[in-house]
Amino acid sequence: MPYLILDKAKAFLQFARVVFDAKEQMVVPADNDAIMHGELKIGDAVIMFASATDTWKEKTAAMYLYVNDVSEVYNTAISHGSKNLEPPQQKEYGFTAGFEDPFGNHWFIVEPEKK
Repeated sequence: MPYLILDKAKAFLQFARVVFDAKEQMVVPADNDAIMHGELKIGDAVIMFASATDTWKEKTAAMYLYVNDVSEVYNTAISHGSKNLEPPQQKEYGFTAGFEDPFGNHWFIVEPEKK
């Protein structure tokens, strides 16, 4: 599971709630109104994150994630400040899209094949 170190961890938490309908598993606050450690559940995936510090500098990531509705997640992300990397489209491996969130993370999302 990825562990993101973010300059704006609290804003990332809100973004993930809105865009991915992420559920908090754990959020441990730090003394300075930052997040010492957080865990979000998006579908079956767990994303860990924390606020950047002088010791732990910002470290973003690229992630590949299954979602129920690529177009809905992509459009919500774009409307909340994300940048297009790849618009929703059918590829040989499924219906997919990509975006960079306002925090520098790259998300590549795909719908599971319907059986």
